[in-house]
Amino acid sequence: MKENDGKGFWRFFGPGLLFAGAAVGTSHFVQSTRAGAVFGIGLLSVVILANFFKYPAFRFGSHYAAATGKSLVDGYKNQGRTALLFLFLVLLFADGFAIAAVSLVTAGIVKTVFGIGLGILTLTAGVMLVAALILILGHYVWLDRLNKIFVGLITFCTLLATAMALPHVDWSFYPATAPKVDAKTMMFVVALAGWMPSALEASVMTSLWTVAKMAEGHAAPGKRHIGQVLTDFDIGYMGTAILAICFVLLGAGVLHAGGIAPADTAPGFAAQIIKLYDSTLGAWAAPVLGGAAISVMFTTVLAVVDGVTRVLVSAGLALQDKPYEPAGLDRTRGYRLVMVGMLIAAMLLLTQFLSSFRAFIDLVTSIAFLTAPLLACFNHRAVFGGDIPKDMQPSKLMKVWSFTGIAVLVLFAGVYLCVVWG
Repeated sequence: MKENDGKGFWRFFGPGLLFAGAAVGTSHFVQSTRAGAVFGIGLLSVVILANFFKYPAFRFGSHYAAATGKSLVDGYKNQGRTALLFLFLVLLFADGFAIAAVSLVTAGIVKTVFGIGLGILTLTAGVMLVAALILILGHYVWLDRLNKIFVGLITFCTLLATAMALPHVDWSFYPATAPKVDAKTMMFVVALAGWMPSALEASVMTSLWTVAKMAEGHAAPGKRHIGQVLTDFDIGYMGTAILAICFVLLGAGVLHAGGIAPADTAPGFAAQIIKLYDSTLGAWAAPVLGGAAISVMFTTVLAVVDGVTRVLVSAGLALQDKPYEPAGLDRTRGYRLVMVGMLIAAMLLLTQFLSSFRAFIDLVTSIAFLTAPLLACFNHRAVFGGDIPKDMQPSKLMKVWSFTGIAVLVLFAGVYLCVVWG
């Protein structure tokens, strides 16, 4: 049987969904819905363009792994210790916020769906503890299989709910009821684009997952498998982009049209998310989609915690010039210690920033926006440098697309800094 048949594809199917699991969380449930609720479809173009211009940088993680059999950690190391150290610092100082954000949103949905009376910090700690136990005990594969059902359910119902909300959407390019374009609006645009569809370091996580998947399927790196690996990634990426658009339209058609302001607490905003389905699909949808939302968000927690830990451990070893095996990282003592340390750091961050849910989420996503240009540059250099033979490098179109995306990210980062510090 040929390698390019259906069976060959399924050997590589998975990392794209793991990327989707990490992406379809705070950026979609929170930021996209807030964009629609406050600005109508005024910021829909931001969501579309962010997905478009970031696509090459994200895709290069899977491409590098398929072509070399190594992760982007090696690609960064081959560019010098500065690139690798930058990646390590981004993960160390920025992604504690990311873990805190996705855990907080998940806890908010759990509190809303089940009506639990515990405090949000206690519930968030519980979410983190369960995630840590699952990853340490190695039961993630089972949960991932179950989550595919819930991802399919929430995708179907989100598409259906969006279709039913469309008649209520104000299709003005920038509705008169939206806030005026000023520095505050610019700050939210940056926060929205920062995690759309995810923080750019997720490309490094995807490369690690891809290498592990290839090792699991006993597939050697090389030209024959690149197309299959990239197809898997594209399915996950396109799915996250479509869902982001849907959540903007839902926010515009339900919250914005009803004059409902986004809540400033995790449980309050979670209740509004569930209400989106209740008001469009009927009362039956709230408990069903509530369960699906918990599953999807919990998978986001698992994917982010696992991905951040994998990159930190592998980057830390690479900085010490020590070898590492991507397929076995989750079974090492270092993986467990780093994961526990990051979860503790995330909880400490929440105790300091919990007073304003929106401000906290905007801070997390803005950090991702500012680090994106450099990470995109490093990803570009990794695939177009000497690590990958010319005949296995991305196309000329993808090269131009990547250059354009980097230029746009640099431009907007510069504008943002001028607005903030100008």
